[in-house]
Formats: sequence, C-alpha cells, structure tokens
Amino acid sequence: MTAEVDRIITKKTGINPDLSSNHIRCVCHKIALILASGLKAIDTNTAGLTKCKKKTLGHVPFLDTIPENNNTQGAAFLSGDEDLDAPVLDQSDEDCEDETDELAGSPGNSETMAGILSKVDFVIQRITSSSSKRSEFELWRTKLDDPGPTLIAGYGIRWNIKWQSRDRAYQSRNVINKLIENEKDRQERDGGKSFYQDCEITRGDWEIVKRLNDILSEFYFITKKMEGDHSSCGMLLVEYQSIKDFLKDRLASVTENEFRSMLKKMIEKTETYLAEALACNTILLTTMLNPSYRLSIFQAYFSSHHKYAEILLQQKFDKRKAELAATVSSRESTPQQPSQPQKTSH
Repeated sequence: MTAEVDRIITKKTGINPDLSSNHIRCVCHKIALILASGLKAIDTNTAGLTKCKKKTLGHVPFLDTIPENNNTQGAAFLSGDEDLDAPVLDQSDEDCEDETDELAGSPGNSETMAGILSKVDFVIQRITSSSSKRSEFELWRTKLDDPGPTLIAGYGIRWNIKWQSRDRAYQSRNVINKLIENEKDRQERDGGKSFYQDCEITRGDWEIVKRLNDILSEFYFITKKMEGDHSSCGMLLVEYQSIKDFLKDRLASVTENEFRSMLKKMIEKTETYLAEALACNTILLTTMLNPSYRLSIFQAYFSSHHKYAEILLQQKFDKRKAELAATVSSRESTPQQPSQPQKTSH
C-alpha cells in the first residue's frame, strides 16, 4: 500500500515521500515479527494443509474474542483466515466425503515439531470440515463429560487463530483422541480409507502443542494489551524487556534443539527491536515521564543508557524552563493597557 501511495504522490506532486522506507510499524507488528522469526526457525508453515475454499461456519476477526454461534445446530465450529466472499460450507456429509483430500491434504513428518503441529492441524481441520464429525465430536464431548471448548480450524497465516485453534484442541484432546480411536475401529471393521489418514496424536504430541501454546499465549496477551487507540510509547522498553526475560527463562528450562532454536531466534529479534527503541529519544522521554518507570528504570534495566537518558531529560527540562521564563518575561515587559470604564445605562 505504501509503495502505491508513494507512486501516486510522486506522480501528482513530483515529490517522493518515500513512505515505504519511512513507514513506522506499530508495536503489535513488531511483536508479530518476533514471533514469526521463532516459528520460521522450526518451520511451522502450512505445508500439507490446503486452504479450504469454503467457510466453516463463520469468520473470526483479527485478535477479537471468538464468539460461539448459537444459531447453528450442535457445536459452533468457527474458522479464521477464510475468504470473506466464499460461500458457507453446506451441512451435508457429502461435502466432506467428496472433498476431504482437497480440504486437508496430508499430515507432515510427525518426528519434528512442525510435523506434529501439522498433524494436529490436519485432524482439527478434518473434524471441522465434516458435519458428521462435528456431531460426533459433540456426542462424545457429552459422553465423556469433557469441559473442553468447541474447535476452530486454524489454517492460514494468522498466528493468533492458529494458537486459539490448537489451544482449544489441546483442551478437547480426550474427545479428539476418542474420535481417532472410533475411526480406527471403523476402518478395521469395515475397511476403506482412514478419514484421518491413520494419524495418531500421542500424549507426547499434545505436550509439544501445550508447551508451544504456553509461549504463544504470552505474545497473544501482550498484543491484546498493546493494541488499541491509546499511547503505548512509554511502555515499549518495558514490554520488550519483559518479552526478552520471558524468552530467556524459557530457554533455560528447555533441552530440545527445536525449542532452543526457536527461542534463540526470538531473543535475537527482540534485542534488535529493543536496541532500536533505545536509540529513539522520544521513547526514552516518554518512558521517563511515565510515573510507573521514571528515570530509575534505566538504572535498573538499561544501565548503559542511564547517563544519556538523564542528560536528555535535563536538556529538555532546561529548554522548557527557558521557554517558560521567556514567556513570563515577555508578559511582564508588555505594559498593561488601562481598562476602559464600562458605560452604565440608567
């Protein structure tokens, strides 16, 4: 978009504002980029998952609360990242049975973290794309007295939807495992192709999902806190530092190479954005003027910038003091005009 704006303004005025280079990303964008660097390190893409061409009962907006749709029969299975103009998926089993391969592709290599996540996403999408499986899910959720939530299909590019999709799946893992077991029994009894392509989600797989979701949840709630129409400049340094501390604590507690690689990449990206924020005088000043932090936060967390921040604050104070003094002096040197008596009417 910025490139197109550059082109239009340059064409009409002859001046290139270079908005593409001067575009300032919001902090929520930076947080998403930190997370993306970590997910890229473990290659958690959507390989093996073909985006559904039909909606699965509704749309989930960016980082909004996911409502339950009470107008549909049975459970409300919501999906994000769909084409908004796509038609609603028909409730008949025929849609699922005829297009199962097209909808979900095949699970990835289950020996890697990306493969495990791909497998979980695959099973979730198979369930949410079939009306019969949605009904079976609701049936067994009642029979097992499972308090877990309904499912949403989290395919696409929005990490927050993927996080919510897998988080709901983890909470309802007992029901999902029961559906996989039922399909295995049916295949052994009746033969034919496996609806879940012989996928099995082990306890260890669910543990991987849970541990990754615990990390993603921190970013989700930080994003929720920082988004919106309010001033967040004075909170940037603290939030970046809290993200960095959180990631370092997680790094110290994990031994798996994939988790360590992911966390190291995220720490590296966080340090880049933290250094960028520390180089901005406006951010330094707004942080010091925040009554929760003041200058003491630099002494506690950013000691290398403490002296510079103190000098910057003193300079701004002296400049403002001089401006106020000049204003007062100007008022005092200006002779006051005698007030004219008001005429009274009798």
